[in-house]
Amino acid sequence: MSAPTQALRTRSLYDQTLDVLSNVMFPVVVFAVWAALTLIGTSVDQNIPPEQYYQEYPAPVANAILRLHLTNIFHSWPYIALVLLLLVSMTVCTFRRVIPKRFPKDRALPIENFGLHAQRQSALDFETTSHVVDEYAARRGFAVRTQAIDGAHWLFADKQKWARYGVLVAHVGFAVIVIGVFIGWLLGYRGELQIYEGQTASVPQAGLLVTLSHFVGRFQPVQTKQGVVYQASRFQSDVHVAGSGGDTNASILVNHPYTSAHGVYLYQASYGFGGDFAVLRNGKPVALPGINGRLGPQDVIALPGTSRVIEYGTMLGPSDPSQAPAGVPLPKVDTYAIWAFHDQIPVTQKPILLAVGQTYDVGDGYVLKALPPVAWSGLTYRYDPGELWVGAGALILTAGFVMALFFMPIKLYARVRRAAGATVVDVAATTTKGNAMYEDDFDALVNGLADRLAPPASGPIGETVNAYA
Repeated sequence: MSAPTQALRTRSLYDQTLDVLSNVMFPVVVFAVWAALTLIGTSVDQNIPPEQYYQEYPAPVANAILRLHLTNIFHSWPYIALVLLLLVSMTVCTFRRVIPKRFPKDRALPIENFGLHAQRQSALDFETTSHVVDEYAARRGFAVRTQAIDGAHWLFADKQKWARYGVLVAHVGFAVIVIGVFIGWLLGYRGELQIYEGQTASVPQAGLLVTLSHFVGRFQPVQTKQGVVYQASRFQSDVHVAGSGGDTNASILVNHPYTSAHGVYLYQASYGFGGDFAVLRNGKPVALPGINGRLGPQDVIALPGTSRVIEYGTMLGPSDPSQAPAGVPLPKVDTYAIWAFHDQIPVTQKPILLAVGQTYDVGDGYVLKALPPVAWSGLTYRYDPGELWVGAGALILTAGFVMALFFMPIKLYARVRRAAGATVVDVAATTTKGNAMYEDDFDALVNGLADRLAPPASGPIGETVNAYA
């Protein structure tokens, strides 16, 4: 058995676990998986009914979304577990790798082994040279600390040391984001409301009652090669919101949500127009459930006592011109496209176009009269008490990256020692950016120090600055 294998087996499971968690590639892989899930969660609509996925996506994609449980990613245990695992890994990396590397202790080291190091000789005595070195470093903006070690005077100095905390600040920012995500997962909620004009729906978690007073949809005609098409330009829901914070009227537009007194957001998400019909038989109104202005595509009206059925298709007209096919003239009044079936067989080869106000003789004494459509608004609601934490964490994370990437912390080492007939000064420096970025400044620093040391006529020991990238 080889020595490395034997050493690995003698290490405890605790130490081996810490080794894995502190391995740089481990949090990178976890972060990649977390980022992928976050991207999917922001791209795929969350928390909507299963049938709506089949309306919005191709069947294979909808099947994958539902079978892989991608409908509630941000509140799922795997997502939260990934975030916690990433936080644990970053914490272990911080204490086992980042802090020891970025905050080296003040201790005597072989200066000649540093990438940036130099040596100068002084004609001044030991005490004076030590004082000159300390004063010079302070004048260059370094925070100076000194120690006497083995008869030598050691100087340890830092410049922009606070920039070394950049990585730690970034880690704190991510931890704050995790706290915000967890609070949102634990206490937050979201959902959807489909409200017809005049109808009231509730947000039970917040105790809110939302009444749709009026819905406005505006469309812009656009000329294309296929003909004129209509694009939405403005959707607005005028609502009345009642709750423990009081009653208020509000207008909800796309990208302009309404926020309740308790921080519940209401967004304009979708819209539609429900078909509305009156059914008469032998001139007398017939009360049928489900036709009171809320018919949607493929909804049917079964006529009692017959084998006749009316299927609602869609609505064409000024209220929702986007439903008109390109190149087809827009009706001047709202017009319904319906199908009539007798014994499950269509009675016409094409849809029946029935304008508002017109009637259609279905047969068996039944007459269908088209009434004005009833608008409905699709509102999504969201409450996330952790969003302020997430926002603060993002700012802290950004500040940490700025500190780490755009500022260069420097640690300076200087050793003053007695030599035969002179005093020798050894200087070295380290940075977190690589030696090449500080090489010229280190050269200027050493030359400036040499001018103050009054070297003897014979010349200093080690005329050159040694710099290794």
